[in-house]
Amino acid sequence: MDLKIKRNLEMENQKKKRKKEVVIAAISVFKENGIDNSKMTDIAERAEIGVATVYRYFKTKTEIVIAAAAILWEEKISILYNKFSEATFMTINGADRVREILNLFIEVYQKYPEFISFLEHFDNYIVKESISIEDLMSYENIIIDTKSAIFHAIDQGKKDGSIKNAIDNDSFYITITHSLMSLCQKLILRGTILKSDRNIPGETQLKILIDMAMLYLVK
Repeated sequence: MDLKIKRNLEMENQKKKRKKEVVIAAISVFKENGIDNSKMTDIAERAEIGVATVYRYFKTKTEIVIAAAAILWEEKISILYNKFSEATFMTINGADRVREILNLFIEVYQKYPEFISFLEHFDNYIVKESISIEDLMSYENIIIDTKSAIFHAIDQGKKDGSIKNAIDNDSFYITITHSLMSLCQKLILRGTILKSDRNIPGETQLKILIDMAMLYLVK
């Protein structure tokens, strides 16, 4: 390899590494202070670099917020999704695959409450700042794996007879994932406002919602 090309690749890799370190620092700051209360200077201080360097990587705070959401989604969800490439998962019918995927929400609720909490604050920030759909494309491309997994499972279910042929994939995906995520956020951030809220465990509520979705889906 040409020495100049090699040097450029090394510099580019170093830049990507440093940029990710800035995002990791930002995630830490966001968790402590909240997204709205976090400043670029706070992120620079946590990353142990000058604020000018932060702006060299990210022109706005919004860019860092979106990058932080993408990294968190990759780290938390991709770990759980690894099991769906296992041989045992491929042997079950489409309906059971869908249930296994939806059960991930229970696992995320149990293991990663800070992730669920961050996503709520992220959504609120995006709405408040009127961030465009175009600016969110990089983030949406990260979470699209969830949609693909459910679509593949539904299509398999239609083929093997375990799922109704009339099911509209998009409508089911949007409705159930939004419902499960909203319930997770409610349970984690506002789940104990009333005394009666504590009577039914969060896992039970999520399971009931999944059971209702499966009754709609299966033959």
